[in-house]
This record gives sequence, structure tokens and C-alpha cells, in this order.
Amino acid sequence: MGVYGGIGIAAPQIGWWTRAMCFGINGSNPRYPDAGSVPFQFWVNPEIVWSSSDTNWMWEGCLSVPGMRGWVERPKEVRLRGLDERGVEREVSMSGLEARVAQHELDHLDGTLFPERVTGARFLVPQQVFDAREGWAEDWPSPGSRRTGPGGLCDEQ
Repeated sequence: MGVYGGIGIAAPQIGWWTRAMCFGINGSNPRYPDAGSVPFQFWVNPEIVWSSSDTNWMWEGCLSVPGMRGWVERPKEVRLRGLDERGVEREVSMSGLEARVAQHELDHLDGTLFPERVTGARFLVPQQVFDAREGWAEDWPSPGSRRTGPGGLCDEQ
């Protein structure tokens, strides 16, 4: 995760077939310059026990899908239950980027990658195309997606 600039990783991504994941941003991350800090945390057997009906969008990337970005909608807030790195049960409410990353990593535990969550082909782009988004047509692929940088969240598609 640290070597490749990830902000989270799930055990199956590294060949460990168990329901464990970790994530966090300590300071800044060059792959997600618009992201704020997210406390580093480790989860075993996590499950979402509640999610908000309000959603937001983000250009997600993934160490398992190198060189791509996808415009993905997810709930703004979640409540996550599971064990910490010491085996202590906990239940935590999360919002913003923290909730987003938790959901992304939890998807890995269920065998889902972010390209399966995009709503159409125009919302899955190569990193080079994403990096040149200032040259995109005004509302392409959607108004919110064009204006949102890596690590930023948007309330409109």
C-alpha cells in the first residue's frame, strides 16, 4: 500500500484469503492530492450495519486496477462493525472519504472491484485521460465528474 501510493488494501489483494483490510492517509498522498487525512485503521471481519441514503461521487482508483479511474457513487455515511487489530469488537460511524475508502476495501472482501460500480463506460477512464480532464468538454462525462480531482468528493454525478 505504501510503496504504490494506495490509501487502503484488503487481504485478498495480497493473496491472503481472509476478511481483513486496512486503510488510512497520514498527511497527504500524491495519488489523491485533494484528499484529507484519514486515520489509519485495521479491520477484521468488517460489515456495514447501516448506510445513509445520501450519496456522493468520487474518481476511485485501485492498486488492483492500475492505470484506471472510475466515477463511483457510494453512500456518504456508513456504520462499520468488526474487530480491530487486537481482536476487540468495535462499531464506528464514518463519513466522507473515510466512509468511501472503507466501502471500497470492503468490496474487495466480497470480490467486487470499482469498475463494476461505474454506471457507464464513459465513467471509466485511463489515468492519462483523467490527468488531462481540464481538456474535457464542459459537462463530459458529467458536470460533477469533470470538476472533481483525485481524492475529492462530489454531491452530483
